[in-house]
Amino acid sequence: MPPFRSLPWPARLYLSAVIAVGILMVPLGWLLHPITGDALPTLLYLGVGTQIAALRPIPWRNGIQSVADPLLVATGLWAPGAGVGAVAWLALFDGRVPGRAITWWAFLFNRAATATVHVLPSVAVASIGMGKWWGLPARTVIYVVVAVALNYILTALGMAFVKRVPFWTTLFENVGFATLIATLALSFSGGILFLLLNAPEAVGYIMAPGLFGFVLAVRSNVALAQRQTELKDQTLDLAAQALDARDRYTESHSIRVSELSAALGEHLELGDRECELIRTAGSLHDLGKIGVRDDILNKPGPLTEEEWETMRRHPDIGADMIVQHSALEEVAPLVRHHHERWDGSGYPLGLKGEVIPFGARILAVADSFDTITGPRLYRQSLMTTIEGVEDISRRASHWYDPNVVNALRELHGLKPLDVLNSPEVPRRITSLRVLRSNPGFSSLITAIGISSLGDPLTQVATLVSIYAATRDPRAVALGFIAQAIGTILMSGALGGIADRFPRRRLIVSLELLRAAVLLATPWLVSVWWLLIIPVLFFLASINAVVQPARQAAIPSLVPPGQVGKANAIVVATGMLAGAVGFALAAGILLEFHTPMVLFIADAATFVLAAAVVLGISNLGGGGRKTPVSGALRRTWSITEARPHLVIGVLAAFLIPMSFPALLALAYGLSAEGGQTYSMLEFVLSLGIVVGSIAIARFGAIGTMRTVGAGLLMTGVFSLAIAMSHSLILIALALFVASLGNPIYAIANQTALIEAADASNRGSVMATRFGLVQTASILGTATGGLIAQAYDPHAVYGVLGVGLVLLALYALAAGRSTVNPLHGAAYEQAQAKEAAAHLDTNHQGSPADAGAPVTSVP
Repeated sequence: MPPFRSLPWPARLYLSAVIAVGILMVPLGWLLHPITGDALPTLLYLGVGTQIAALRPIPWRNGIQSVADPLLVATGLWAPGAGVGAVAWLALFDGRVPGRAITWWAFLFNRAATATVHVLPSVAVASIGMGKWWGLPARTVIYVVVAVALNYILTALGMAFVKRVPFWTTLFENVGFATLIATLALSFSGGILFLLLNAPEAVGYIMAPGLFGFVLAVRSNVALAQRQTELKDQTLDLAAQALDARDRYTESHSIRVSELSAALGEHLELGDRECELIRTAGSLHDLGKIGVRDDILNKPGPLTEEEWETMRRHPDIGADMIVQHSALEEVAPLVRHHHERWDGSGYPLGLKGEVIPFGARILAVADSFDTITGPRLYRQSLMTTIEGVEDISRRASHWYDPNVVNALRELHGLKPLDVLNSPEVPRRITSLRVLRSNPGFSSLITAIGISSLGDPLTQVATLVSIYAATRDPRAVALGFIAQAIGTILMSGALGGIADRFPRRRLIVSLELLRAAVLLATPWLVSVWWLLIIPVLFFLASINAVVQPARQAAIPSLVPPGQVGKANAIVVATGMLAGAVGFALAAGILLEFHTPMVLFIADAATFVLAAAVVLGISNLGGGGRKTPVSGALRRTWSITEARPHLVIGVLAAFLIPMSFPALLALAYGLSAEGGQTYSMLEFVLSLGIVVGSIAIARFGAIGTMRTVGAGLLMTGVFSLAIAMSHSLILIALALFVASLGNPIYAIANQTALIEAADASNRGSVMATRFGLVQTASILGTATGGLIAQAYDPHAVYGVLGVGLVLLALYALAAGRSTVNPLHGAAYEQAQAKEAAAHLDTNHQGSPADAGAPVTSVP
């Protein structure tokens, strides 16, 4: 880290502020929650444990990770405020001496940030009572989420100021989904540690080191994995040096090719795993030269044709050696084809264009570039770096993939070439990249978030208004029935509207129409409460057009490879905005004591959403020849869409069977059925949100395998609910089961979007929307009948078995995913070659040659 004085002044100001706040956390914590005499022995016990954990960090390539978080969480629960603040300042020495191994400002910033992120949430959750069974879980979850979020934000801001890079770039590039989940899970174990320390007598103090030992064991395993990775890298470098030592003209060539290949992969935004495989392939790309005689390898003059034939065999020799080791199997095609050329003039097979594995195209550029620019033991480089880049550039689209050539140019500060019909790059697609690179989609997400924020306002307002006027639950049910009928009729009879008319104009018009109806609703309700029923029917009918139109517009706003990620972002945004909307509705009711304000607020959200959509240039649609009716027939005519449509409808029938069963289950498990049901609904919603975020990390989203994975997860853990009678176990199983729901749903929607084209995409999504709504109603009714005839556990058993069977079909029917370093074209060519080889062998078998075939009765 640079000295404090050399940092930019915003960085110095921010770091000084965080350090000052961190110092103030201890006296502030003492004022709110001083350390009591009774808490002091346990506080010392936790402080010692924290210091031991701090001395055993996990070493990573770009830094270290502490495993002291669980102990700090336990300390914050045991001695909130001053206690955890003191431990954060005094018991986190990790062995790096300030002023030597770490700068003083970094040392103080780390302590201050840790104190801040633990004192604040510890004080905030201290008021949550421990009398109920949910008290400790609630305190721990809130504490951990707030602490982890604050820690990432404070640290990312600090690094952004120090390195002068945007905050969001720093956050998303350094905090992955897997890291976030691991940190949350590890920190949550602090609540378990706190529970142990509250055990009677000294049992907790004896058992707690066991949990602490488990954390250290995890640390040791991760550290060992990191050490093994380092040893592997060093072994590959040694192998590369040994290879280069045989050829006096290629000193350190393999190592340089390895580093340049990895840099090109990172610049092309491939995944971390893909970049590591390319780095390995670069180290081993000339492994086959072991099979080339020294007199050919080191011949000072030109090679004869026979010698060239021997030299051209080295990619096959190296790949055949590599493929015998399963850990390096994916690297073999890259090594085998790194001398192929874009125009088909290379060797050993003369592959052409996108049939060449993508990783091999990267190796080809890196290998050629280092050959003409790299230093040699017995001669100077043929070209300077820039001359080498220009020489490679002249052969773009002839010898080399133009995308890789442009990456090489940009690495050396040169402008990319203008290339027509450039092939697609298998980039690592993140949610941030989808939003940042597609401004039209970002605007659509904003509109969806605003609109979804308002939907709960109308839902709450209508239900409260109906019940306040009638005091009859059947009238509330009538409102739900009106919404369902409107949705089914509109999507079934007029599903082609989203294709017939320009979607931008259609969505804006319908959003404004919804706003106008909502503004008139308070007056209609004041005249006669029953008028709210046709209002609900009308609003649901509009939603049955707007929602499929938004989904159908996604492919016109993002590239084909980003549709799945975009769909996941849409679902996650809708879920989060809906949750905030219900909280906002509760706040408005508490403030104004009338549901009429909710109608006006929701109308404002629709007007604002329409204004945002109006700023998007094009959302597709406008096929004048597309009939408004017949959406189901057009959808069914798409062969690829049929299995996804059938699976979507069957799943939509099975999963809603749990809706009435969950309510009955809550009242059967606890005397406080209402509170238990609310808690289970919260767990369910949390799982859906996490699942929506998780699927955005998947490499292939719109596939049967992803659909099957989501259904299998939901089905298996639904069976776990059916066999459980413990509320804690049911809540945990419900959370995991709900993770699979958005995984299946988003994958199913994405597959249908990708199966359709621009002329019928709106019809397909409207058909799915209507069929899913119909199946959901039937499923809910069926679940209620089963729960009444038997019990809610039976409902979960039926839907669990059904989902597992459906998942097995989807997994069996699903296609395998494409390795991004190989590419679809190469894998298809390999499959055809294997099929032809099997066919040749079959034709030469004795049975085909006319040998008699006998049968056994």
